[in-house]
Parts: sequence; structure tokens; C-alpha cells
Amino acid sequence: MSKEDYLPRYRYPKTIIRFAVCQNMFHSARDVAIIVFFTFKVIVSHKTICEWTKKFIRNIEIPVIEYGDETLICHADEKYVKINGEWHFWWSIKDCFGNLIHKIITPSRDFESAKRFFKEARRKINRDVDILVRDGLAAYDRATKFLGRKCKSFVAGIKGNPLIFNKEFYWLTNNPVESLNSEIDFYLGKFRNNFASLESANRFADIFMLRKRLKKLFAEKKLSEASSLLRQAIII
Repeated sequence: MSKEDYLPRYRYPKTIIRFAVCQNMFHSARDVAIIVFFTFKVIVSHKTICEWTKKFIRNIEIPVIEYGDETLICHADEKYVKINGEWHFWWSIKDCFGNLIHKIITPSRDFESAKRFFKEARRKINRDVDILVRDGLAAYDRATKFLGRKCKSFVAGIKGNPLIFNKEFYWLTNNPVESLNSEIDFYLGKFRNNFASLESANRFADIFMLRKRLKKLFAEKKLSEASSLLRQAIII
């Protein structure tokens, strides 16, 4: 390989670094170290792979989802995540088409956190939400309006509840976001259970969301969009 294939002060070529960073989005650093060894016959420590991922994955804005005139139903929930030994809250909102729209991690589960979460999500949706399905957290009551002035806030659990909206009958549950929480728990258990800082936790959540969008694009055979998104995310 030529000098152009290497970054300054790096002993491994760009190809290996890019490959390791991409793999680390889907697998633990220890597993990636094994994959790199059997693919390129080089030994890289899992700590080095973590540093590469931290340095070379850029926080990018996931493209705005284009919705039509159909009724837009979103599901919101929050779950515990430990940061520096203390419990924080991972908020997620998912639409009825399976897209993870937005996520944030905050120190508290109050109105101000819910307000910030919904205002950021509304900018990404780029239209008003018709129905928000959520749990009984009081912070959602006043914050729902930030998803749209006429957004209907509806409390539902796993078993679901009926709702008449615009003369249409719906049986709504919060299972879509509950299953997402289970996926987050698995992802956290696979990679780490305690973050050093709120910044690192939110960065981890960004990678999780990017990973979710890439998997959905591949499932829908939108390979050019997935490739473009991945090229934007990995800055090497």
C-alpha cells in the first residue's frame, strides 16, 4: 500500500479502520477485533477499535422522513439507562411505519425534558402528528402539543385500548416502542451497561439510531440511500 492509504500517525490503513468502525456499529469491539483478525490477519485491540469509532463516526442528521396525508400515529416511551452510576432516561419516539424518529437521553423525566424531546422530534417529522400513543407519565400531558396543536394524546399499554379518531376506529397499543426498548436493552447489554458521561451515552444512542435506519434501508432494498448515509457517517 502507498502512503495515501494511511492516515498520518496511524499504523493501520484506512480500509481496516473503516471496516472496523462499520462493524463496531453492529458488533461489540471485542467481536470486531476477532473479525478484523480473520479478515485482514492483523491484531487490533478492542480499545483501539472503540477509539476509532469514537473519532471517526460523525453525528449526522438522519434524513427527514416524508409522510403523505395518512393518519400519522407515533409511539413514545422512556427507559432507564445508567450513566456514571446514576440512572438517566432514554426517550424514544417511533412512527406507525416502524421508523425510529428521534431519541435523547436526559437526567430527569419531567416536562422540560419531554418538551425538548418532542420539539426536536417535530422538526425531524416535518409535519404534525395526529395521535401520540404513550404511557401514563404526567410529563406527556402538556408536552404533547409540541408535536402538533391538534395532536391527540392517548394512553395505552401492552393490551391496548380502542380509539375513534376522525370517524375511524383504531385499536392502539404501545407495543412498537416497548419492543424498541427491549432492543435497546439487548444492545446496551451487548456493548455496555454504564456510561462515563451524558455525552458518551447520547453518542451511543446516535449510533443506535443510525444502525436502525441502515437496517431498515437494507430491508427495503434502498441500497443507494444506505450507502450514502454510511459514507456521511464514517469520516475516513
